[in-house]
Parts: sequence; C-alpha cells; structure tokens
Amino acid sequence: MEHYTACESDYEFAYELKKAAEYHYIKAIFGWDDDLQRKLHQQEWEEAKPQIMVLEGERVGSFLIQEKADHLYFGRFFILPQFQGRGLGKAVLNHLNELSVHTKKPCKLLYLQGNWVGDLYRKFGFVETHQTSEFIYMTQPRMMF
Repeated sequence: MEHYTACESDYEFAYELKKAAEYHYIKAIFGWDDDLQRKLHQQEWEEAKPQIMVLEGERVGSFLIQEKADHLYFGRFFILPQFQGRGLGKAVLNHLNELSVHTKKPCKLLYLQGNWVGDLYRKFGFVETHQTSEFIYMTQPRMMF
C-alpha cells in the first residue's frame, strides 16, 4: 500500500469514503444529515488534508496524522468496506507507531461509539481514556521511546 497527501481532486472521494465507512454509525448516533456532513467535511478538509491510501492503483482509504505539541493525533481513518480485512489498517497503524517512536510522542484518537475499529486500536496498545455518548477516546501510552 502507498499513500499520498490528498489534493483537490480527492475531495469528493474523501467525502464518499467517509460516508461508506461511517454512515451507519453516524446515523445511529446523530442521524445522517447530508448537508451537515458536507459542511463538516469541508471544515475538516480546510483544516488539514488526509493521506489517501492507494492499493494497486486504486484509492481505498484515508488517514490523518497531525503532530501536536505533546502528542500525535490520528483521525479520518477510513477504508472502503470492500478493502477491509486485508491488512491495510495494520499497515497504517504500524506507520503511526513508527512516527510515535520517532517523534517520542504518544498517539491520541477518538472514534464513534459502536464502531468495531476500537478492537483494532486495542491490538496496537491503545487504551480508552474516557467516553461520551457519541465517542470513545483512546491513547497509546506504552510506546517505547
């Protein structure tokens, strides 16, 4: 798998990817409002462009790693359903671990309640720090620096 920083031509792909990966979770918690989701997508896009994951020449997912003052923030981690279960998430999280060790900063993330991705995060040493009715917050405190 390869990845590159998203460009304007990836904008609609990134939105449809998020919708494919999170529609049911968002609908269950907030209800799906396409206008609102597009507005949120625009705000996130303007804040930072994600990495676009490519497998055999096809865009298959995205992720974002932001370096903060005291940690790395991991988000916008979406893989098209038909490409899940192929080790792509593992490859991305291994990359995240390498960056964490290199920067000597722990990783933090959050995900929607009900999403099975928490199981994957736990396999990579993330632990829950707290939760709300909408989100579960995790950190990876045990990285070897």
